[in-house]
Amino acid sequence: MELLGLLDTLESLILDGSKIPLTKKVVIDEDKVLSVIDKMRLVIQGGGGFAKDALGKQQQPHTGGREEARVVEKVAAMPVNDELLAGRSQDETKAIEVLQQAYQMAKEIREGADKYADEVLANLEATSTRILRTVQAGRQRLQKPVAAGEV
Repeated sequence: MELLGLLDTLESLILDGSKIPLTKKVVIDEDKVLSVIDKMRLVIQGGGGFAKDALGKQQQPHTGGREEARVVEKVAAMPVNDELLAGRSQDETKAIEVLQQAYQMAKEIREGADKYADEVLANLEATSTRILRTVQAGRQRLQKPVAAGEV
């Protein structure tokens, strides 16, 4: 299941790449593609299970994904130190590092999305304020009594 998600990510990187005119070639971000390939290697080698083991979490059928997400977020937010990595295999250590990188990337994306949403809402607020002033001015003009000479 994790591998399919990574394949989808890889496919989207290719589809979103810059196309070279008159060829079937695409320019893609090498670092992003290599990162996805590294994650795929971890999953293929069994690294997907190590992420859960590294968290000390056993799958429980009734808890759902929210509790697991909280545990993943907690481990991902921890700074990498010897205490966190002590007694873990190299694969488990790599899984923890991948989780922490993913958490950091998600945090940056959320912050960027929040900033963008704030800019859009500020623009909407400014536009709405201008429209409101125009409507109010129009209504005030309509409420003034018409002078005898005006038509």
